[in-house]
Amino acid sequence: MQTKESKQKETFLTRLRRSFLHVNSDKQTDSRIRQTYQSLSHWHDFQIKLFWEGIVVGIFSGLVISFFRWALTQAEMLRILLYDSLAGRPAWYTGAWFAALFIVAYVLYRLTKHEPMAGGSGIPQVKGVILGLMRFNWFRILYVKLAAGVIGLGAGLSLGREGPSIQLGAVTAQGVSRFLGRSRMEERYLITSGASAGLATAFNAPLAGVIFSLEEIHRNFSAVVLLPAMTAALTATFISRLFFGRDTIFNFYGLPPMPLDHHMVFALLTA
Repeated sequence: MQTKESKQKETFLTRLRRSFLHVNSDKQTDSRIRQTYQSLSHWHDFQIKLFWEGIVVGIFSGLVISFFRWALTQAEMLRILLYDSLAGRPAWYTGAWFAALFIVAYVLYRLTKHEPMAGGSGIPQVKGVILGLMRFNWFRILYVKLAAGVIGLGAGLSLGREGPSIQLGAVTAQGVSRFLGRSRMEERYLITSGASAGLATAFNAPLAGVIFSLEEIHRNFSAVVLLPAMTAALTATFISRLFFGRDTIFNFYGLPPMPLDHHMVFALLTA
C-alpha cells in the first residue's frame, strides 16, 4: 500500500506534468519531474549542490572564454600587421583585401546558416532558453560562435566581445548540465551562472558579470541563483587571471582632472 507521502508525491508529479509540460507521459518526462521534485524537497542540499556546480561551470567557462580572448588578441595583432603591410602598396593590394573581406562575410554567413542560434550577440537567445522559449544545441553553438567571433572580430568588423562571451559561457554551462544529467530547472540556474562567468572572464570583472546575469539574463534576485552566479564568476575570473593577469580590457592611466568649466557641458550632454 502507498504511504501518504508517496501519494502526495505522485499527485504532485501528475499536476506538474499536466500544468507545465503539456506532454504525454513517458519515462524521460517522469525522470525530469522527479529530479525537480527531489530538488524542491531538499532545498538546502540543492543550494549546496548549486554552489559546487557553479565552481565547475566557472572552471570550464573560464577556460573557454580565456581561449576566446587569446584568439581575438592574436587575430587583432594579425590584422594590424596586415594593415601596416598595405601602407604604400599598389592599389590592387587594397582591392584584394576588400575581396578577402567579402570572403570573410560569406564564411560568417555560412556559419550562422549552419547554426542560426549562434548569430547576433547571443544574449536574446540565452534569455529565451532560460524562459523556456528556445533550445540550445550547445556543442554546435560553441564551435560556431568561437569560429565566427574570432573571424569576424579579427577581420575588424564592428562587434563587441560581450555578447559572444555571455553566450559561450551559457552554452558551456549547458554542456556541464547535460553531462551531469541535471533537471531543466537546475539547468537554467547553471546557464545563468555560465553567462555570469562569460562576462566576468571577458572583461576581468566578476561583479559586473554577476549583476548583469541577474539583472538582464535571469531577471530575478534570489539566493538560489546568486550563489552559483557568484561562484562561477569568481572561479572564471581566477582562471582568466592565471593567463592574462589582473589587467582589465580597457585600461586608463594618468587621466588629468576634468576642468570645472567642462562639467556644465557634460551635464547638458547627459541630461
